[in-house]
Amino acid sequence: MNSRPAHPIRILLVEDSILVRQGLKSVIGTFGKSDLQVVGEAGTNAEAVAACDRLKPAVVLLDIRLPDGNGFQACREILQRHPTTRIIVLTSHSNDNFVYEAITAGAHGYLMKEVDPAGLVQSIRDVAAGQSILAPDVTDRVLKMLRNTGTGRSTEGDLESLSHQERRVLMCVAEGLTNKQTGERLSLSENTVKNYLINVFEKLQVKRRAQAAALYVQQAGRPTVEDLPPPRDRRPGAAGFTIVEVMLAAVVLTLGITTAIITLQRGLQAVDTARNYTYAGQLMQSELESLRLKNWTQLETLQNAGPTAVTADPTASVNRTAIACTRTISTVKTDMKEILLVSTWRGYDGRTHSTRLITRYGKSGLYDYFYTAH
Repeated sequence: MNSRPAHPIRILLVEDSILVRQGLKSVIGTFGKSDLQVVGEAGTNAEAVAACDRLKPAVVLLDIRLPDGNGFQACREILQRHPTTRIIVLTSHSNDNFVYEAITAGAHGYLMKEVDPAGLVQSIRDVAAGQSILAPDVTDRVLKMLRNTGTGRSTEGDLESLSHQERRVLMCVAEGLTNKQTGERLSLSENTVKNYLINVFEKLQVKRRAQAAALYVQQAGRPTVEDLPPPRDRRPGAAGFTIVEVMLAAVVLTLGITTAIITLQRGLQAVDTARNYTYAGQLMQSELESLRLKNWTQLETLQNAGPTAVTADPTASVNRTAIACTRTISTVKTDMKEILLVSTWRGYDGRTHSTRLITRYGKSGLYDYFYTAH
């Protein structure tokens, strides 16, 4: 499908099991012939980053479960240091949260360890050539997530997984309160608030307060005065406020408003991005379904018509960013054609975003399809 490179594709294996690494080396050596070369191995995130710095591999086969953390940490750091490196997540885990984390970490492929040897080798070649590869069942998950939610989150990332007290703490975070302010409002110590947030982050599969707040705003809406728990009563017999208390309250209020504004901006950006990716995915999926391809002649007729604009919602407003979508059909080889759907738009963050859906057909029918987002 792709032309062979003049030099072997340099591969780094990141897997904590020595037995699995040996198996991968054997497969690549047997099926990769002369165009693939394993240049190094690593068993931890730290070793993976150091090996990339030293060996400069073209492709990294990366496991998720590593002794010093998940592989997504290594993925982000490797791409930050070496933007041209291509990364394929090779794992036995396929839940929605892992797929979402892999895509947002910048991975160029997500394969299950059950993949057949020839398929693994071809995927390495395809990713090295610039394509993004997803295992068939993972592709179905991505398209389903785009159609249904656009966030890539499974129910494990829903607010329903939180306890009543964890939701109250998260509600205060969404309002923009600090840990100390949250503790005062809920009559909890600052350390107790921190412990609740650790549990919240783990259940929602997020790492930052802004991400957790954005999820809360997206799923539950902005907290109102009626929703929030009442503040703790002042000590009995206390009369009025001192000047120092008023000044401290003013400083805390200013910091709280600033935090709330920043959190809201980030939340709006996250919601906007999710909404646009959802619409783009639905648009491209709808276009594929509307083609109703039945024979090779129909494909050739569409190809001869040249690049075609796909009907999209032209309305640009606060509720919907204008999205442009084009369809191009090209010949991959004698008995295979490729349908390329590209959607582009300008996001809330001011940057241009795009998604691509590539579908390949052979004379015998559907061959494969890939999804990428930028």
